[in-house]
Amino acid sequence: MGKPSVRFLDVQPYGDRFLITDPFGLSEALLASKELIILMSLMDGTRNDREIRAEFLRRTGIILKEEEYKEALKLLDENYLLLNDRFLAKLESLRREALSREVREPFHAGDAYPEDSEKLKGFIDSSLKGEEKESVLGIIVPHMDMRVAIDTYGAVYGRLDVNPETVVILGVSHYIHETPFSACPLDLKTPLGVLRNDREVIDRLRSMFSYDIFHDILSYTKEHSIEFQSVFIKRLFPEAKVVPLIVSYGEEEFLKEIAQKIAKAIDDRETLIISSVDMSHVGKKFGDPSSYDPSPRDKEYISLLKDMKNEEAFRLLSSDNNRTRIDGQFTNFVFLELMRLMGASGGKEIDYRVYHEEPTDSKVSYAGMTFS
Repeated sequence: MGKPSVRFLDVQPYGDRFLITDPFGLSEALLASKELIILMSLMDGTRNDREIRAEFLRRTGIILKEEEYKEALKLLDENYLLLNDRFLAKLESLRREALSREVREPFHAGDAYPEDSEKLKGFIDSSLKGEEKESVLGIIVPHMDMRVAIDTYGAVYGRLDVNPETVVILGVSHYIHETPFSACPLDLKTPLGVLRNDREVIDRLRSMFSYDIFHDILSYTKEHSIEFQSVFIKRLFPEAKVVPLIVSYGEEEFLKEIAQKIAKAIDDRETLIISSVDMSHVGKKFGDPSSYDPSPRDKEYISLLKDMKNEEAFRLLSSDNNRTRIDGQFTNFVFLELMRLMGASGGKEIDYRVYHEEPTDSKVSYAGMTFS
């Protein structure tokens, strides 16, 4: 008798039911009853079928017949919601398929930004407000919905007086990411044309790690922290090549090693480094009783970034388990270490804003910064 295990999934209330979505994007969204959610919660790999049905009865008062239980189990298996050999084989097949493609297709075009190339050019160009130009080594820009944060994107990109050969995008993982650091070896398709991958840098970087940094390729399918920067890069630096990377987690010494390896991989190329991050995430949407002003924490963190105090900035967030959920914690550490290795002397805050989402009483803050 097996011990079924439901894999990690996103579950959100949806009226009187629950919406189950797959962080891998492998399964279609599924509407589930409260009873099915309870049943799934009992499938954690520690109980056999008999024990699951007995515990379900204890919690709900409902006698689940054997045929009903088997039908539910079949539904979960057919939708690849169980952590079993069938799911793992499908996942590996999708990984191989993704790596065999030449390009990563845009996922958010027509939603977060215009899909039409001429409209997209106008959308980007009208945001480029920077009168003061800067020759920079790196920038911090949001990955907030471009329709919301376009002025901040434009305020940073509009200041750039650079002509990079290679652009490194350091993104944040919003989906399942099994490794601490990964790379996407595909070209990035945009409505403005294809942004070519700097495969020489990517391959050099891959050879420096003891694990395969392409393992999490599926995480890039919907990843907006990569995609939103790609359209600006293609518009402003059409001949540049790109190195799309995600920093997911890690201790200080390992994150420093990542930065050192990236610096070694890019060698003497004219390179622009982008940290694609937002700041705080607070409010009911993120588990708080209500939203509140996150700017005091953000400003303290940004001040440390400006002064290139990398360890202090990282430890500030670690000291209270990153209470405002600044999602640049790991990505910014690698970014700032790269800035140090490339000779940057400090940063400048260009813009800072807090977006309030009224329906969920939640706030997301974001900033734009330049480093030279």
